[in-house]
Amino acid sequence: MPGWLGLDEASKRLNVHPATLRDWADKGRIRTFRTPGGHRRFSEEDVASLGAETKPDLALLMHATVGQTRIAQSDGRFASESWYARFDEDAKARQRELGMDLVQFLVSFLANTQRDWTREIQEIGRRYASLARQSGLSVGDAMRAFHLFDGLVRSSVNDLSAARLTRGDLERSVGWFLNEVEVAMVEALTKKG
Repeated sequence: MPGWLGLDEASKRLNVHPATLRDWADKGRIRTFRTPGGHRRFSEEDVASLGAETKPDLALLMHATVGQTRIAQSDGRFASESWYARFDEDAKARQRELGMDLVQFLVSFLANTQRDWTREIQEIGRRYASLARQSGLSVGDAMRAFHLFDGLVRSSVNDLSAARLTRGDLERSVGWFLNEVEVAMVEALTKKG
């Protein structure tokens, strides 16, 4: 019979946010059961297996980034940024949605890097520019906002690489993609007319 781990211990071993681990359990990615008190217990065997995977699982990037973003919000990293104070609740919701779309798009890009993604990169850059413009951000503040999220995505990639859950060229591909989205955003923000 396999051993069972509590949420905190399993999350630490996998280096993911507890909400991400709950999501994996809900999707059947990891075995779990609930104690009579309602607490989740996670299969130690599955935790070890997930931690030892060597093939890339791009869905993990999505979950890891969502977890990194939740951690950043809960520890006040967003609230401490001057540009974030300009976001009303609607803008914050749009920022979250845009971040999810960016990561979903990034996962699609990573699954097929040979395809020409120029049109899609330009579109997501324009969407970031539109949000920045509507929130009254300068080009510099728009870049600062994008860099914060960029850092969360790169941190997720680094965490997955450290856990041997990604292929070696992933960091380079992610970096290229994020840089191109930022360039598209800046070009849309500075375009005359």
